Amino acid sequence: MTIDRTKAPDYKTIDSIEYIKANPLTLDNNIQLFTIHVGYQEVIKLDFIFEAGEWVQNASLISEYTVNMLQEGTQKFAASELAEKLDYLGAYIYYSSTKHTNVISVYTLSKHIIETLGIIEDIIKRPIFPEHRFSVYNGKKLQQYIIESQKVEVISQQIFSKNLFGNNHPYGISASTESFEKINLNHLISFHQTNIRSNNCKIIAAGMVDEQVIQAINKYFGGNDWACTTEKPALSWQKEPSNNYKQYLEKPDAVQSAIRIGKELVNKHHPDFPALQVFNTVFGGYFSSRLMTNIREDKGYTYGIGSGLVSHREAGYFVIVSQVGKDVYQKALHEIYYELEKLQKELIPDEELQLVKNYMMGTILRNFDGAFALSENLKTLLEYNIGYEYYDNFIQIVRNVSSTDLQAIAISYFKDQQLYEVIAG
Repeated sequence: MTIDRTKAPDYKTIDSIEYIKANPLTLDNNIQLFTIHVGYQEVIKLDFIFEAGEWVQNASLISEYTVNMLQEGTQKFAASELAEKLDYLGAYIYYSSTKHTNVISVYTLSKHIIETLGIIEDIIKRPIFPEHRFSVYNGKKLQQYIIESQKVEVISQQIFSKNLFGNNHPYGISASTESFEKINLNHLISFHQTNIRSNNCKIIAAGMVDEQVIQAINKYFGGNDWACTTEKPALSWQKEPSNNYKQYLEKPDAVQSAIRIGKELVNKHHPDFPALQVFNTVFGGYFSSRLMTNIREDKGYTYGIGSGLVSHREAGYFVIVSQVGKDVYQKALHEIYYELEKLQKELIPDEELQLVKNYMMGTILRNFDGAFALSENLKTLLEYNIGYEYYDNFIQIVRNVSSTDLQAIAISYFKDQQLYEVIAG
């Protein structure tokens, strides 16, 4: 077949997206297990999701340290033995702590699922948190913090979050050198005993998941031997937004100025969130956005600039992020506000809006491609306690939202609204 390379390939718009939904099951101890049986490769991904995270810690670092120290030794195996056994099985574990969850993600070959589950059971249920490993880990994290805290982008991010939510709220608080000095093993042990427990857990199994895999998960994690027997402390948090909307922190040795501009906004629970995502994509959410076209491509003030909607379970916010030359940050600010106001005054041209819709639909399609991507999307639903109808609604709004709708969104959320502005550099 001869290909005419002088002509662009044909394309078509994506009108609808079909995706596979998880099958909900229950283990013997009432843990919710969600299975996604997709694909032909003999690989399985397991996610153990615990309702924990920074929201339930009573001091900085505890949640992150607890989940990451699980791999540092158990009652059966030293850390080196765990690493060797998992490597032999071709398994990989990723540990993460978010604002509301601790997640242990496991990738393993289907043929080794039994052996892998036995090791994971020991890691989750019976960690020993060795003192010497804790000291090494804490020392490394402190050194990383000292280095990172000097960077202008980190400084601006920390101040911006504190301005939105206050320094005593999980969404606004940042670690300090004192945090590393105060944390100890008792914090981790207590957090594990209270939060990394069966009555605080959901499990997702994706890939080549058959009845044998389900039975194995139930065997290792369906018992009552790891339930929490103590009452979780009730913690409440009060937002304390700052009245100081513009802050400039000079750093004489910095080459660039880090910019963060934004405000508290709605999260995924709000009906306007999908339309706001379309608006944000036009404004600064992808490489051909208004901000990139103006401030990078036309003016050359930066290598990159973007905006985003950050959704937490209890709040959300809108933020514009960039690093620009110190001598042009004022000019960059002028162009940022110019583009934001322009979206309030003028309708987005049909061609531009259609391009953004095609881009977003393609991104959504990619995010549902394969078992592992499906499991990541399910984690989002579980995080916010919402159903698959969220994605169905999101897709419909992306397809049907108009330029008039987006102008109304821009006016409603940004006209005459004061934004926090943090410049470090």
